[in-house]
Amino acid sequence: MLLPVLTGVWLSLSGALGTELRRDGYSFRPPDTFRMTRWERYAGSHAGAVSEDGARTRSLSAALADGEGPDAATFLIAVVDGGFSASPSERDAFSTAVVQHFQRELDVALTPERVDRVGGPVPRVELLGTLREAGQVRTVLVTGLASEGRHAVVTVSVPADRWEAMAPRVRASLETFRMDAPVTGVISKRLAGALAGTLAGALLVSYAAWRRRRQGEGTASA
Repeated sequence: MLLPVLTGVWLSLSGALGTELRRDGYSFRPPDTFRMTRWERYAGSHAGAVSEDGARTRSLSAALADGEGPDAATFLIAVVDGGFSASPSERDAFSTAVVQHFQRELDVALTPERVDRVGGPVPRVELLGTLREAGQVRTVLVTGLASEGRHAVVTVSVPADRWEAMAPRVRASLETFRMDAPVTGVISKRLAGALAGTLAGALLVSYAAWRRRRQGEGTASA
């Protein structure tokens, strides 16, 4: 666990990661060669928005690339409603959902090679696989990052012959990923119960004081 963290710190300090990107409640530092790409081709897309539950709200949030044309690598970030803990049981469910997402929603056959759970400040599940697109073999890394309330799924697609050189920067970038703390206006049941009890107690004390005052006034009048 320590080696990936040290590698990420070294790459960050060496300038291999770019400036921080903040968007839709998350932040991370992409590899330095990646830039936001034209959004028109992705607008309204669910590409990379992997979910085990099809009823969840999900959408593609950002698309980055390190160039144009078939040799470019892409970096997609999707946001999915609902928490994700990256537990062993979710690892298996996530890997199945990834394969089904590519097959059913993207009409592409993704061949999984390995699935790993990665610890650290933000635990994650990574599925590494390959696919063939326009006659080119590409390596694909799909990552579900643990978070409460809602979570992010990152999909990185790279020409297979570029993957080994790019992999350290991709994983260093994932180490910087953070979701903002969920904001909710709903009071928890425990807190609501405590507040209700406090209010009821205050009302009883006020009522008792009022009764004593009324009784005192009645005695004085007599």
